[in-house]
Amino acid sequence: MGKKALLFAVLACLAAAPLARADGDPASDWLLVQSAFVPPDAGVSSADAKKLTSLLADAKAKGYTLHVALISSRYDMGAVTILYKKPHQYAPFLSTELRFVYKGRVLVVMPNGYAIARDGKADPAEQKVLAAAAERAVQALAANAGIHVSASIKQTGGGGSSSRDRLFIIAGGAALIAIALGLSFWRRRAAPARRRSR
Repeated sequence: MGKKALLFAVLACLAAAPLARADGDPASDWLLVQSAFVPPDAGVSSADAKKLTSLLADAKAKGYTLHVALISSRYDMGAVTILYKKPHQYAPFLSTELRFVYKGRVLVVMPNGYAIARDGKADPAEQKVLAAAAERAVQALAANAGIHVSASIKQTGGGGSSSRDRLFIIAGGAALIAIALGLSFWRRRAAPARRRSR
């Protein structure tokens, strides 16, 4: 009788293990082995997801490592739904979750914003680069709708090597794609609500 009870307990634990994992933080599980977390409910085409993964692989090959988490709904947060629509809090949290295996940059894109962290901490310098990338993403999306808007980014001269500049261009490109995917998703979700309010 004791052996049967022990066997039942072991089987119950094994059955519960996948459920416990599913209740965790899906992005942190995925980003341990992949460079991009693009959930199926994000409405992102497989071609766009592959383009993002390819760009991230190119950046890594050239010395700039970046992992991206595209969070399109509360469901994508698993057990940490309290951080949904709080990208500046979630990015360091996600980075901390990954830091024992991956200490590089983590970009979080949510419907209401984006943030970048590294080794469990926010990265203010690269957050500024993201702000510029977001501005370009807005321009691209507006142009796609036939609207041309102008940016107010001041060009600054100065230092930095050309290889470092190329890495920032690659990083900006990856961020641009991720942010554009997030903004496109938000726009598609917001459109029915706007139509209903008319």
